[in-house]
Amino acid sequence: MSSWIMEALLLVIVVVPLVILFGYAVFDVIKRHGIGVGHKALWLIAFCVLPIVGPLVYLVIRPPGMTAQEDALAGDSKSKAAELTALAELHDRGKLTDEEFQHAKAENLWSGDRSQTSGREQRGGSF
Repeated sequence: MSSWIMEALLLVIVVVPLVILFGYAVFDVIKRHGIGVGHKALWLIAFCVLPIVGPLVYLVIRPPGMTAQEDALAGDSKSKAAELTALAELHDRGKLTDEEFQHAKAENLWSGDRSQTSGREQRGGSF
């Protein structure tokens, strides 16, 4: 094989994944809300000194669910699931009519998206 093919394979197989790993680790450290500025700076320095080992170590020891987005997503889905279960139980016992249940379920499922709906839609009015 010619040398340019070997260089291209090396680039695709080794260099691109390492650059992506480095970039992801840096982005994660910067966006993480659970650590202070000093710890963030130390991690970023470690990434620069050890560009392969540093991001790997960080991603291995980083506890899951530490970013603000992960916390928001986890808490939101748990509360929605619990509320939907409670609504289903009320409907099964006959405390909610079919129409009330459908309305409450739709309200629960789309509650995070209310910023995009108009006030008239939220009150149940027609267009």
